[in-house]
Amino acid sequence: MTDMISSRSLASNFTVQLIGKGLSVLIGLITIAFITRTLGTAAFGEYTTAVTYLQMFGVVVDFGLTLTLIVMISEKGIDEERVAGNFFGLRLVSGALLFSLAPISILAFPFTPVVKQAVLIGATAYFFMGGASMLVGIFQKHERMWRAALAELINRAVLLGLIAIFAMTAPTVGAMVFASVIANAIWLWTMIHFAKPLVRVRPLFEMSVWRDILSRSWPIAVSIVFNLLYLKGDILFLAYFRPETEVGLYGMAYRIIDVLTVLPVMFMGLVLPSLVAAWSAGKAKDFRRYVARTFDLFAMAVIPLVVGAQLVATELTVLIAGDGFADAGPALALLIIALIGVFLGALYGHLIVALNKQRIMTLGYVFVAIVSIVGYLWLIPEHGMWGAIWVTLASEALIAAITFIVVWRVSGALPNLLATLKALLAATAMYLVLRQIDVHVILDILIGATVYGAALLALRAITIKELKALTRPVV
Repeated sequence: MTDMISSRSLASNFTVQLIGKGLSVLIGLITIAFITRTLGTAAFGEYTTAVTYLQMFGVVVDFGLTLTLIVMISEKGIDEERVAGNFFGLRLVSGALLFSLAPISILAFPFTPVVKQAVLIGATAYFFMGGASMLVGIFQKHERMWRAALAELINRAVLLGLIAIFAMTAPTVGAMVFASVIANAIWLWTMIHFAKPLVRVRPLFEMSVWRDILSRSWPIAVSIVFNLLYLKGDILFLAYFRPETEVGLYGMAYRIIDVLTVLPVMFMGLVLPSLVAAWSAGKAKDFRRYVARTFDLFAMAVIPLVVGAQLVATELTVLIAGDGFADAGPALALLIIALIGVFLGALYGHLIVALNKQRIMTLGYVFVAIVSIVGYLWLIPEHGMWGAIWVTLASEALIAAITFIVVWRVSGALPNLLATLKALLAATAMYLVLRQIDVHVILDILIGATVYGAALLALRAITIKELKALTRPVV
């Protein structure tokens, strides 16, 4: 087993994840359609509040373990089974302790009884999900991402089936959340079973190993916790100050953003072991070259999403969630601009880990979290979801800038903005074409993608050779 991800395996793993995530996203969107049409805007607002509250606990429980696991099992001479077992044991203990606090702490907030009941039910679902998601690093290390992708697909399919059944038999927020309990329990079991040919996953409780894990993971944990405060704090503040209907509209727009953040995180998760090894081996030139290529790829991916959404946002939300969520369209059109910061944050945030500069970035995340919370308290009570959107845009831009500066100062890695300029020109051509036609939103998306891709090739923003270069190892 080589320490680097090979060119062929990186390409195949990315393809497998892309197909798997694509199917998962499609099933996820159908699931959202069932939930929104079943619950309506107000009840979906309660569902969104409960899920967001549990996500906050989920990040605290993670404590940076997911990223740290990938890094530690990628190191030379590591006892992978022992390390993975202790990670799993630590996750089970921390999850049991913290998720037991979620239903208790929610009682201190003036949320509706429905929200509090959903948190009580959903705590178990997030306990299972935390264990399953952490094990992805094992499949990345062994270049068997098809196993993780299949496990997630099974989870999504089971969830969709249960949601469809409950939509007809028990159309309540609690039932929708309970579906996740069963689906996530199956997900965790499937991940452990699929990992058996690679590593036997069993909980270990060695305090010396736990101390080593926690000493490595806490800077990531602090960063992620404060990162979540500005990413998800908007929904909780919105739920505190504004009606549940408004939370439902904003939550619907945010769900689409969440779907679109899959690609950069997925790609960076794949290449992180290679980047860690390249920097550790002193191959700074290769490291910088790969960062520049990845920046180009991210720019070409995010720009058409932002531009195209300005035309199809309302039609898209209605297609997914129904006519009752049409008012979420304008919110999506503005909120999606934050996706630029999300993509850049995913890129440079993972590079922070590769450079082992998590401690430096902790202060940056704390600063952005404080600014965001002040902004939410200032703008949300009066301006509602529009105030939340503006604070989100500012915070995403700020964190992207801070992470970029840290990476640049440490590694000297800078982007080549020529590809970004060409992507902007191609997106402009796409926008002008779409303005001239009036077709169904699905056709809008297909035509827009075709025009954009053709324009990129015509401008030579990307070539087949360069696409292949993106899958080469960095050493």
